[in-house]
Amino acid sequence: MTITLDNLATRYHCLPSQALAQATTFDLHVLDVATRWSNYQHELATTGTKPVPKLSEQQMIQMLESVKGKPL
Repeated sequence: MTITLDNLATRYHCLPSQALAQATTFDLHVLDVATRWSNYQHELATTGTKPVPKLSEQQMIQMLESVKGKPL
């Protein structure tokens, strides 16, 4: 939470206490989306490939089952 508050205050050029008092969940949502996009662009620029999606174990099992044609 402290890092998020610091990032929010940095983005809006205010003190962390001001961000804490005035920020809404919309501000947190915008910060989250912007940070994810920035991280995506950074990884794309440094590796030259799109980041691998994070799949759950269940999703991966379903993918294997569809390829093999039988349950694991």
